[in-house]
Amino acid sequence: MKDKALGIIAGALIAAAPLVSFAAGLPAPFEGSSTLQADGVVKSVDQAKHSVTVLDAQGAEASFTITDTSNLAQIKQGGKIHIRMMRNATVSVTHGADGHGSAAQPAPQNTAQNVSAEVQAIDHATGIMALKSPNGEVFHIQGREPAKLAGVTPGMQVLVAYAPQVSVAVAPAQ
Repeated sequence: MKDKALGIIAGALIAAAPLVSFAAGLPAPFEGSSTLQADGVVKSVDQAKHSVTVLDAQGAEASFTITDTSNLAQIKQGGKIHIRMMRNATVSVTHGADGHGSAAQPAPQNTAQNVSAEVQAIDHATGIMALKSPNGEVFHIQGREPAKLAGVTPGMQVLVAYAPQVSVAVAPAQ
């Protein structure tokens, strides 16, 4: 339940990425989202601050500020919960599967808002892409408009620029 997203890159790189992608004949940047869902046990709840501290199955602790508070009153210390975190992202192809592409530099690693990754698989009907980060983690992004992913293929390198806001909802586990 750790926040495994990687970080912030200079605004100039993000602003220039679409121009460089078009110039290199790569697919245009597109919007998508990433969703992480996890179960845990509530260590503490702060109703006033809308925050919950949770222990996962391995005993790791994480705290979350809940943005969707509709179920927060039902959450109690020691109770089992289900957390759903959703974050919007813009995906830009930086290199084609053949290694050719933009002159844009990859995103710095170990930062909070962006990650460079390689497309492992893509379902063009649903717009869901499996991406692999440089550290080997596989994560998924769902494109908002699957048609915009038509030119994206496995092996391409992408830059995922996450929005700073994370939508977090919590509910009692079923």
